[in-house]
Amino acid sequence: MPTNTPTVGTVERILSLKRIPILAGLSPEDLAVVAEHGRERFFPKGSVLLREGEPIPALYAVLDGRVHLARKGRKLGHVTSAEFVGGAGIFARDPEGLSATAETDTLALELDADATLEIFEDHFPILHHVLREVCRWLLDLVGRLPSSLYGDIFPRFEAPIAPAGDLDLVERILFLRQVSPFAQSSINALAELSRGMAEVSLPAGTRLWEEGEASGTVLLLVSGTIACTARGGEATFTTGPGAPLGAVESMAERPRWYTAVTETKVTALQGSIEGLIDVFEDNFDMAMDYLAVMARAQIRLLELRVSATDAALERFYGCVDAPEDPA
Repeated sequence: MPTNTPTVGTVERILSLKRIPILAGLSPEDLAVVAEHGRERFFPKGSVLLREGEPIPALYAVLDGRVHLARKGRKLGHVTSAEFVGGAGIFARDPEGLSATAETDTLALELDADATLEIFEDHFPILHHVLREVCRWLLDLVGRLPSSLYGDIFPRFEAPIAPAGDLDLVERILFLRQVSPFAQSSINALAELSRGMAEVSLPAGTRLWEEGEASGTVLLLVSGTIACTARGGEATFTTGPGAPLGAVESMAERPRWYTAVTETKVTALQGSIEGLIDVFEDNFDMAMDYLAVMARAQIRLLELRVSATDAALERFYGCVDAPEDPA
């Protein structure tokens, strides 16, 4: 069993956390919060940090040592200092988990699930930062996908999931309940979100935005279809009701990654990313649901769509080197 051996002071912990990419942009004060919630753990060589097939109970910031990762029979590689073990899975609420074993004597800062939730709930700037970074990861992944797979990014519906035009508050809430990130949100949270959005009706042929334009607007499609092109027209795909257009790049503070033009008459709920962030700050569970959906989307695209020879899956889990045998 791993034993406690406190050897690293707060300043050293902060400096170590600062080297982890997802935390690098946090202020020293926020890094101190993370450091203070962590528990130093020493894992002798051969110790198991995480077991595949079990939900991830904690994440580990490796301070010194080397940890081997595997998932679904695939060797992912190794995590050394300045990386997290388990972060992606704990954000995604992944029930399958992954295997993590200390290849050398390893010193790590442990943040169990409850401590992570406490940090996020009490310090919204930290949660906001993680949301932004996860959305940036997702966009980076989308940029590496083959053009033929772009049609799988947005959900598809056989028919409109809400009546078009003049939605009252109840109809808006019922509609939002069918949009993936908000399926479990409370009525009060959905009401707050819906009040901050304007219903818009757009004729066919309306250009919503161009690839490369500044983002900031979120469009939840209620009815109709929108034609999208990316990579300068190389990739084409169509979105339908339920698609949360513009949310990921707006949360990531990145430009639009595709051009969007209405194919048919469209009804949608439109709002700003600032409004969505304000709702998240007031409704912690909704924010965590959104984070989980974004992290699960990354795992799905990585495991189902990226070639086994692509190192993106290894990078996602924090590995510093790809395995010699990716099979």
